[in-house]
Amino acid sequence: MGCIRRLSHRGPDALNVQIGRGFAFAHARLSIIDLGPQSDQPFSDEATGVTVTYNGEIFNYRELRKQLCQLGHRFRTKSDTEVLVRAYIEWELNGLNRLDGMFAFGLYDPRNRMTILVRDRVGIKPLYFADLSDGVAFASQPSALLQWPSCPRRPDPIGVSSFLSCRAALGQKTLFSGIKKLEPGCLAVISGGRVTVRRWWTWDRNPAPVDSRELTSLISSAVERQLVADAPVAMLLSGGLDSSILAYEVAKQASPGVVCFTGSVRGRDYDEAPYASLVAETFRLPHRIVAIPPDPSVDLVKKIVMLRSHPMGMHNEVAMYHLARSVAEDHKVVLTGEGADELFAGYGKIFRLPFDHQRSQIIRHLPPRLQRFIRGSLGLPQRGVSALDLFLERYSYFPLPLKEQLATAQWLGDLDGDAALREHFGLLWNECGGTVFDRVSHFFVRSHLPALLEMVDNTTMAVGLEARVPFVDHALTSVALNMPARARLKWNSTAAFLSAAVQPISLFSERADTSKVALREAYGHVLPAAILKRRKLGFPVPLGQWAAGTASAPFRRLLLDSNSAIVSYLDGSRLRSWLGANRPISDDFGKQVWMLCNLEIFLREHFA
Repeated sequence: MGCIRRLSHRGPDALNVQIGRGFAFAHARLSIIDLGPQSDQPFSDEATGVTVTYNGEIFNYRELRKQLCQLGHRFRTKSDTEVLVRAYIEWELNGLNRLDGMFAFGLYDPRNRMTILVRDRVGIKPLYFADLSDGVAFASQPSALLQWPSCPRRPDPIGVSSFLSCRAALGQKTLFSGIKKLEPGCLAVISGGRVTVRRWWTWDRNPAPVDSRELTSLISSAVERQLVADAPVAMLLSGGLDSSILAYEVAKQASPGVVCFTGSVRGRDYDEAPYASLVAETFRLPHRIVAIPPDPSVDLVKKIVMLRSHPMGMHNEVAMYHLARSVAEDHKVVLTGEGADELFAGYGKIFRLPFDHQRSQIIRHLPPRLQRFIRGSLGLPQRGVSALDLFLERYSYFPLPLKEQLATAQWLGDLDGDAALREHFGLLWNECGGTVFDRVSHFFVRSHLPALLEMVDNTTMAVGLEARVPFVDHALTSVALNMPARARLKWNSTAAFLSAAVQPISLFSERADTSKVALREAYGHVLPAAILKRRKLGFPVPLGQWAAGTASAPFRRLLLDSNSAIVSYLDGSRLRSWLGANRPISDDFGKQVWMLCNLEIFLREHFA
């Protein structure tokens, strides 16, 4: 029970264990469909003994149930869990393609003594596993696996480097040596003492193009399916484009019971609450504004890091936690707008990387002195680099030269020039093919998006709240990724393009161009003009000011005191000099300080 108790925050409604010949499953339940104990897990089919422990929701379970009834199956519950078990009994692994949902599950089939672990297509729900001397252990978070006696409790030096570059360990890697992630759209078959991992889903290539009407139909259908629950449903509303679209769809589908929640950070330069209130009023949805404290405490960060089993790489996670905690007081399900930025090129500064690469290619034909001047003016590397190298430089929070500047000799050897990280980026870059824009899009969905979704899942499930992400519907994902670049990111005019040609991206992004074009065109006739014209903003937590101010002092002390854990990776004197260097207040520097402080807390709490 020690393992499952570490996940009790994810499922506060029931804790159960089932031990059979060849398997031992445990489950912490957050009851959302068929709330009674008859649907508690682990769940077994009486006739075959097939048993499952499962996290998530099968949104089309009612349709699948009808099909299975027609094939002769009889049900003793109204849950999607029993539908999942019987779908496997009827169609085996071929049934996975029939599932529409977000899920991570382990299933044992005594008929062939086989266990399968499965993760949903895009990675909405997490699944970790460890191949140990006494069997294979798996869980929704590493913290549960660490309770298993034979599981090693050591940090992974490559995972640490990956976190500093990308805010997450990429691929199968984690921050724990010996613990792996099952990647999105993959399954693992455990049989005869061997673990075989393979991909079971990838998005369709080049499906028929869709117009605005078909796009809205896909989004509307995804929202409708994801509103299904036997427990109260809410939604997060920032007043940005993505959440406003969800608000419109929720209102259109006559869901007046869905309450909108907005986080408001007092004392900051801007507040999203007025925009969110405008949207809620326009669509006549109930609305609650939640006050978010402006500066996090060390104790709260420690709590969230322990609940997540991961350092916080995103500065808005504390705000998300506060917001989720308020939502969870009266709700068990919340809709969020995550995924739209990755699918529809919402990060204009990095999705414009192909433009910078083209400029760099042209400039390399100029005389060296003129090249240096122009590259400096446009914010381009001082030497011509490949599109992949340019992407690595732009995407990384801690670029390799900075890590090498601060690294201990031991960690420098482990890094080996970040060879493992470069290999991962290169594989994804070449896996896609196509244009530079296509490759950037591919990386964001295959690597960046799962890390974001894991943050959302961990932060909401920390308070017993299930987050659903309609924009990450798998059919919508395939359609969006096959849209041409101009349908997602376009120049506002020829004059805007010519003006941008002589400016760095930081100056013209979202001024000379427009992101998420397809979404704006599809919903432009129903959303308030003020929402359509808003520039993209995250949670209002200016980390540059935080890092330079007194609020960061307790965190800095953790980094620099004699018991610092991060000195296994970063040289203490170099780190002290770097932190104390005079530099302009910068959110980029603030993000780096935030990540280092979180990594320090993570290392202390998990490995001290």
